[in-house]
Amino acid sequence: MKHFILFTIICTTALQLVSGQTKRALIFAIGNYPEESGWTEISSLRDDSLIQKALQEQKFQDIKVVQDKDATIGGIKNSLNDLISRSNPGDIVVIHFSSHGEQVEDLNGNKPDGLEESIVSYEAKQPPYGSEPTKEEILKLRDGYFTDDVFGKYVDKLRLKLGNKGDVIIFLDLCYAGTGTRGIAKVRGGKPPLVSPGFYLLKHETTDENKHVLPLPDESNMASYVVIGASRANESDNETFDDTKHNIGPLSYAMSKVFATLDSGMTYRSLFAKIQSVINGKLPQQHPVLSGNGQDRKLFAGSFIVQKPYVLIDKISGNEMTLKGGKFAGLDVGAKVAVYPAGTSSPDGNKPLATGTVIKAEIYNAAVHLDNDPGLKQVALGWVFITEQVFKTEALKVGVFNNIGTITRGRFTSAFSQNEVTGIQKVLKNLPGVKLSNRPDINIARGKGTSIDSIIISSTGAIFDTLTNASKDTAGLKNKIKAYIQYCFLRDLNVNDPEASLEVKLLPVINEKPDTMYTHLNDTSFNVGDKFMIWVNNKSKENLFVNILDMQPNGVINAILPNSSQRISADDLRIPAGTSFTFKNYIITLYPPCGKEIFKVFASVDKIDLEDIANTHGEGKRGNLCPFEMLVKRSYNARSGPGDNISNAEGSSYNLYFDIKPKQ
Repeated sequence: MKHFILFTIICTTALQLVSGQTKRALIFAIGNYPEESGWTEISSLRDDSLIQKALQEQKFQDIKVVQDKDATIGGIKNSLNDLISRSNPGDIVVIHFSSHGEQVEDLNGNKPDGLEESIVSYEAKQPPYGSEPTKEEILKLRDGYFTDDVFGKYVDKLRLKLGNKGDVIIFLDLCYAGTGTRGIAKVRGGKPPLVSPGFYLLKHETTDENKHVLPLPDESNMASYVVIGASRANESDNETFDDTKHNIGPLSYAMSKVFATLDSGMTYRSLFAKIQSVINGKLPQQHPVLSGNGQDRKLFAGSFIVQKPYVLIDKISGNEMTLKGGKFAGLDVGAKVAVYPAGTSSPDGNKPLATGTVIKAEIYNAAVHLDNDPGLKQVALGWVFITEQVFKTEALKVGVFNNIGTITRGRFTSAFSQNEVTGIQKVLKNLPGVKLSNRPDINIARGKGTSIDSIIISSTGAIFDTLTNASKDTAGLKNKIKAYIQYCFLRDLNVNDPEASLEVKLLPVINEKPDTMYTHLNDTSFNVGDKFMIWVNNKSKENLFVNILDMQPNGVINAILPNSSQRISADDLRIPAGTSFTFKNYIITLYPPCGKEIFKVFASVDKIDLEDIANTHGEGKRGNLCPFEMLVKRSYNARSGPGDNISNAEGSSYNLYFDIKPKQ
């Protein structure tokens, strides 16, 4: 696990032990902070007793507890080292923290906001009220906080010790100095970040110079991990009341309630759904968080269960429902959905609580009319599965630019005449998927001093394409507008199939070899002339075929994989389950145009070949097409609009973004 940001957590479950596995737990409970520390008393010791009881009922044989004065920085590190030393391959390990949480100044330069989350140890201190400590004093105080970077290193060591048969589950019932409403409840954090004077006057950015670069861990030999947080990183973790009206951590309380209703088929994701429901019943404004690579694994090292993608409910009232997913997820008007109890791993073979149809759709949300009231008392109690996706594009807004000529140095600058403008607008009005607008997505502009006209992308100013005379070559104009509509459709297409999970990374080439230590891949940028290779990793249980389309900043689409010029056919792109591969004989050199480039990645169990379709603008490859091939081919057809009547494409598709900058 790469240095993960602290999330409040929880775990559990009732499964018979796999032979040779031991269930171990390490519980940290820090509630009675010294008065001089500046940290208030919280109910962590009550959490401790509740968690111990729950784990004992789940047959945990090895439970160690570290409380208050023993939970100093040294005590925490020693306890984690002891846990690692006594653990064996294949063990199930739970780590739980009940304490205050705090944000401290990041010293590694790898946090965008300059802040690092931390656990407030027993010896941690706040600056005296009203004081203005120096930077040296702040750095000294920082030593009492157990940061997420440090915690992450211990967890990585533990995961490596357990191997790929083990599980790590982390519980952190604390907050991260969020700004959410705190009300009258005790808050497990809530202090201002611990930062140096002048911190907020600085611009905190991660750059190539200050990024903390680490080698990529070999996940194949490490235990899976799951983190369930009681609140988001910008929220407080508010204490609640147990059934006897005593203060308790919300995560600990939810765990005790959910453990009473476990079943053998439950996954960590299903567990989280139930925990989320309990916490939201007590604290509606708090948002629990789930993370980690073992979310769809059965509790306590069972086999993985394929979790079908689902959409969360935002609001529901009787037969009307709003979803936290829209057009990007294939939830356009006419899409079909079904409502199931939260925690359902797949709709197959299960009876839905209700079914419905999308009646209104935006980019990130959709309104649904249901055939009956599913009877959900809370939105967290239901998950929505898409039974029929619909992909469409918004009408492309087009304008005609530079309509009025001017006199420059005695010469008349070329411009569209009013008759030419009227003619172009008439062509556009009759083109499906196009809308004339004064605030266009693209502009048609008369070339300055030449007869070459341009189609310009309004948001970037980049030239998508040119043509000799837009007012006369109406057929050419139509084709170029259709091409841009198709580009937008493919750019926004997002299909998620957990059975087709494939990762793609771009590895810079140094001395004709891939730089496998390159890690800052979420903010990738390259310069013109830079070279890289493509690395793919099949993380699913099925053999997968991969295809990649290159979508340039100017809207041009090219085939990357397969690629006949590189002698890479569709048959060569089968990636066996659980393996990775670097295309070392295919070095890609970057050229203009500069801007935001997109590699559109497609992964499918069926063989796919998008090269001919992309290179011939939809004309190539006929006959029986797999779902993705049909989807891309139909996207070139503007007679009825790209995506019309296209639903349920199998496999996954996503965008890999990177910037191309001018050569330094």
